[in-house]
Amino acid sequence: MSARLALALVLLLSAAGACGGAGGQGDDQSIVVIHVNIGAGVPELRQIHVAAHLGSAGMDADLYFPEVPRPIQTGDTLALLIPTTRSGLLDLIVYGLDANGTAVARWNGQTTIAVGDRVDVTITLTACSGAC
Repeated sequence: MSARLALALVLLLSAAGACGGAGGQGDDQSIVVIHVNIGAGVPELRQIHVAAHLGSAGMDADLYFPEVPRPIQTGDTLALLIPTTRSGLLDLIVYGLDANGTAVARWNGQTTIAVGDRVDVTITLTACSGAC
């Protein structure tokens, strides 16, 4: 069993005029901002599931946002706060969940944590053909 990666999912902003920042982010945190695009043919999404894996430390985290499902749109943004004690490549699998909590869209890739700084990742969730 792998150790748990201490991550916090801090915000989801709508492109339709929401504003704000990470709020309370200090020098002891790194930020990974995920900008969500939704591909053609993806049914309505109500929640995002982020499966994060920090390979260098063998740590995993499963995060869901928002806690109470609501419609997710292209342009929504979420951020992961990561302690600065963690560095290296961060593997991400991002699932789009429907109203039943079923994964209907997916993206996977990786980014390098910018220790004490921010890195932006733009993703496009594509429809699953079969099981995600």
